[in-house]
Amino acid sequence: MKTLDARIRFTGERRQVTALFYDIVGSTELLLRSEPEKFFRSVSALHQSAETIIRKHGGFLHQRLGDGGCCFFGYPEQSEDAAESAVRASLELLRIAAAGAKGKARTPFRLRIGVATGLVVFSTEGDEIVGAAPVLAARLQAEAEPNSVLVADSTVQLTRHKFDYALLREARLKGFVEPIGLWRPQERDPAAGEPAPSAEPDRPIRGRERELAALASAWNSALESKGSLIAVVGEAGIGKSRLVGEFARNLQATQHEAVVFQCGRRLESQPLHPFVSFLERLVGDASVLKDGNISAFMRALQASGREVDAAAVETILAFTADQSAAPSRNIRVSDLAGRAFRRKVIEAAAGVLTCKAPDVPTLLIFEDVHWADDMTLELIDRLGALAVGLPLLIVQTSRIRRSLALATEIELSGLTAAAVRDLVASIWREHPPPGLSDFVLDQCDGMPLYAEELTNFLRERQPLGKSLSEWKGLLREGGVSSLNDLLSARLAATGSARRAAQFASVIGREFSISLLTYLLEGVSRQKVETDIERLLAQGIIEPSSVTHGSFQFRHVLAQEAAYGSLLRSDRRRIHRRIADRLIGEAKPSLPAAIAAWQCAEAGLHDAAARFALAAAEACVLRSAMREANVSLELCGREIDSLSRRHPDRTELALSLFELRGVVAAALEGEGSQSARRVYSRAIQLLKKQPPAVRMKHFPVYWGWWFTAPNILTQQSRARVVVGDMQAVEDRETRLQSYHCGWATSFHAGEHAFCLDCVARGLDLYEADSAVRNRAFFGGHDAKVCGLGESALSYLLLNETGASEDAIRECLEWGTATDHAGSMVHALYYAMVLARCRSRYAEVHALGEQMLSLAERHGLAASQARANMYCGWAELMSSPAGRGEARFESGLLLQQELGTDDNFSMHSDMHAQVLQRLGKPAEALAIVQNAIHIGRSSGQWFWLAELYRLSAKLKGDLNGAPSSVRRDLTRAIQIAEGQKAAWLAERAKRSLDGLQGIGSR
Repeated sequence: MKTLDARIRFTGERRQVTALFYDIVGSTELLLRSEPEKFFRSVSALHQSAETIIRKHGGFLHQRLGDGGCCFFGYPEQSEDAAESAVRASLELLRIAAAGAKGKARTPFRLRIGVATGLVVFSTEGDEIVGAAPVLAARLQAEAEPNSVLVADSTVQLTRHKFDYALLREARLKGFVEPIGLWRPQERDPAAGEPAPSAEPDRPIRGRERELAALASAWNSALESKGSLIAVVGEAGIGKSRLVGEFARNLQATQHEAVVFQCGRRLESQPLHPFVSFLERLVGDASVLKDGNISAFMRALQASGREVDAAAVETILAFTADQSAAPSRNIRVSDLAGRAFRRKVIEAAAGVLTCKAPDVPTLLIFEDVHWADDMTLELIDRLGALAVGLPLLIVQTSRIRRSLALATEIELSGLTAAAVRDLVASIWREHPPPGLSDFVLDQCDGMPLYAEELTNFLRERQPLGKSLSEWKGLLREGGVSSLNDLLSARLAATGSARRAAQFASVIGREFSISLLTYLLEGVSRQKVETDIERLLAQGIIEPSSVTHGSFQFRHVLAQEAAYGSLLRSDRRRIHRRIADRLIGEAKPSLPAAIAAWQCAEAGLHDAAARFALAAAEACVLRSAMREANVSLELCGREIDSLSRRHPDRTELALSLFELRGVVAAALEGEGSQSARRVYSRAIQLLKKQPPAVRMKHFPVYWGWWFTAPNILTQQSRARVVVGDMQAVEDRETRLQSYHCGWATSFHAGEHAFCLDCVARGLDLYEADSAVRNRAFFGGHDAKVCGLGESALSYLLLNETGASEDAIRECLEWGTATDHAGSMVHALYYAMVLARCRSRYAEVHALGEQMLSLAERHGLAASQARANMYCGWAELMSSPAGRGEARFESGLLLQQELGTDDNFSMHSDMHAQVLQRLGKPAEALAIVQNAIHIGRSSGQWFWLAELYRLSAKLKGDLNGAPSSVRRDLTRAIQIAEGQKAAWLAERAKRSLDGLQGIGSR
C-alpha cells in the first residue's frame, strides 16, 4: 500500500479560511517592569494555552510572533464552521488571559485579537499563505482595545446566527480602500433559535409562465399527432434546463415516454454519443453494442416496447460495433457509400426513438446541444421532420442559435423584477429586507441561477442592517464579484467534501464513485459516499440523468467553479493520475476523446495523440468526418508539443497525416488544396523513412497519388509509388501500388504500362485481403478494376478478343464479390466498352442495372453516370429528343458532385447529344474545350477520338478542309504514339473519306 506521501497532494490551493491574530498589549513595558525569566515563562505559558485553545476549536497556530500569534481556521483541514470556531477561540483566549493574572507565576496580560475571513492561496507545506484575510486580521488586531476582539464583516456574516455583534465604528485601515466595519462579538443566549434552512434546489421555477405555456401548447398539439421541434436558447445559467425540467415534471401524471439525451463538452468528436449512451442504458451492457450482438439487442428493444426491423438493428450495430481502425486511413471518400451509411444510421436511430410514438406520446429532450456532434444535430433535425405527423415533441436546449427550418425557438432572457422578487421571497421564507430584491436584480441582471445563489449567500449570512453599502460589503468581504465566486463560496461551505468535488471536477461534469475513490487514494469509499451525500444536500451535484449509478454537477458552471479553485499544478497531477489509469487499461473506461483530453491536460502528449488518433479513426469508419476533425486538431497540437527527438514523433505524425488527408478530402473535396497540402507534407516525411515504414504508411502514397491535380502529375506519381513499393514484402501493398499504376496509365494513354501493372498486380491478388481492403482502396475490388482497365486498353490496342475476355471476367468477378462498389465498377467498365463500340442497346441495359444498384446503395456518382449513358443510348438510337432530359439530369448531377474522372469521353458523348439535337456549333465548342483540358491535364487516352469528332463537326459546319484534315492527322499521330491501333484506324478511315470526297 502506498504511503500518504505517494498520494496525490496539492502543491497549493485556493480556499476560504478564517485568520486570527492575537497580540499582548504593552509587552515591552511589561518586560521592563518584570524579571526577564519570569516574563519569558509567562509568555511561553500564554502561547501554550493559546495553542491548546486554537487546536481545541479546530484551528492551527501558524506562527508565534514573539508577543503574539497568527492562527488559521479551515486550514490545513477544511471545516464548514471555521469562522464560528475562530470567534469562539478568540473569546476563550480573552478569558484565559484574564485568568492568567491570578496565577502566582504569571505576569498579568491583556490581549488584542483580530478575526477575518476570506479566500487565500496557500502551499501544501503551509510555508506560504497569500490573501487579504490574514492582513485584515492583523489590521483589526491593531485597532482593538485591550482585552477585546474585533471581527471583520466577512466573519460576522458567516456567524451572525451564532453570536451577538455590536458595530463600534467604521475605520480606514492601511491598504484597504473602503472603510472597514469594526464588530465586537459576545456569546449569544443558548436559547436563541436557529434560522430556517435554505429552500431545496428544486423549488418551483419563477418567471417562466409564458415559456411553460408555450411548451404545454406544443405538447397538446403533439397529442393530436402534430408534433414539433422546440429550441430553448439562452446563455449559461439563464435556466434552460430548469425550464425543461419543470415542464417534464408537469407531465408526470400523464401517460407518455420521456427520454433525456445529454450532449457533453469534449464529446463533440464522438458521433451520436447521446444516442449511443441511451442505447447502453437500454441494453444494460455496453458490450452488446460493441460486439454487435443482434439477438441481445433485439431482446432489449422488445423489452422496452420498441419494435424495430432487423435491417435497422443491423445498421445500428454496424455503427456501434468495435471495428479495426487501420483501414480507416485508406478510405477513398469519393465512394459515396460512406455518406449513404451515415444517412442509414440517422434513419435507423430516428426509427428507434419514434417507433413507440404512434401509440405512446413521446418527449425527447436533448440538453446542451451547443456541444452536440454533427450526427446528433442531423438526428435532431430528422426527428423534427418526423414529428409533424406523430405525437412527438423534441426539445433541445442550447447556448447558441442554430438555423432550423422546422424548429420553433424559445429564447430565454433575464427574469423580470417581479420574478426576481418572487424568487428572493421564496428563498428567504420570510419577508426579505426592503430593497434586497432590487439589489439582487441589479447584481444578477435577471439571471436565475445568479439570483438564486446570491440570495442564498446573503441569507446564510443574515444581513444585520438594511443598507445597500452593507450588502455590497458582504460581497466584497466574501470575495464575490461573479456567479463563479458565489458557486465557489457554496463549495467552500461543504467543508471536507469540497476536496471530493474538486477531484470530481477534473474527471468531468459526470463522474462515478469508483473513479473518484481511486483518485482520492487513502480515503475510504464510505468517506467518499459521505462527501457525495453532502454535495447532494448542498445542490452542487445530482444523480446522473444519463448513466445509472453515476453523478453529475448540477450545472456545468458548478463544475467550472470547482475546477477553477484548483491550482494549475494540482489539476495536472490529478489529470495525470486519471491518464495513467486509462493508459493501463486494456480497454479505456472513458471514451477515447475524453482520454485524449485527460492525457493532454496531464502533459502526456504522446498518449494524448494516440487516444486522439483512436477517436478520429473510429469516426472515419463511421463516416463522421467533422467529428473526426475535432480529434485530429487535438492530435496535431499534442504532436507539436513533443520534442523533435521523441522516438514516436514521426510515427504519430504520419498517422495523423493519413487521417487528415482522408478527412480533408471528405470535407473539402478530393482535389482541394487542403487535401493536397496534407499529402504533400506527408510524402516528404515518408520518403525519408526505411521501406518497412513506407509500407506501413502506404495510405500516404495512395492519397498523394489520388489527390494529384491532373493525370499528368498523377501518372508521374504512380510510377514513384510502384517503384518505391517494389522493396516491400507485403503482397497487398504491392498490389495496391500497381492499382495506382494501371488506373492512371490508361488515362495517360500508356497502355503497355497499364497492362504490365495489371498483370503484376493480379499475380499478387488474394481474395481474403481483397474483402478487407476493397472498401478502402478506391471503394472497389482491385481485380475488378484491373480487369476493367485491361479490357479498355486491349480494345484501344485493337486486341478485341482479349478485350471481350477481360470484360466478361470483370463482370463475373464483380458479381461474385457481392459488393456494391465493385459491381457498379464492373458495370461501368462494360458500359464504357459498349459505348466505344456503339452498342446502344447493350449500353442501355448495363446502365439500367447500374442505376438499380446505385439507387439501392446510395451511390450518387454511379446514378449520375448511369443516367448519362442511358440517356445517350436512347438519344443515339431513337428519334431526336428522346433521352435528352435523362442525359442532362445525369450530367448536371455529375457536375454537382465533381466526380468526373472520365471527362474526355463524357465530353465526347455530350457533343454527340448536341449534334443529334441539331446544335453542331455548341457540340464543337464542347469538344474543343475537352481537347484543351485533355492536353493540359494529361488525360490523353481519348484525345485522338476527340480530334476525330472535331474534324467531323467542322465538316458539318462547312469548316476549312485544311482545318478538318489537320485534326484528323493529329488524331492519327496521337493514336499511333499510344500504339492505340483501334483509334488510329478510325481516324484513318475518316481521313480517307475526306480525301475521297475531295477527289470527287
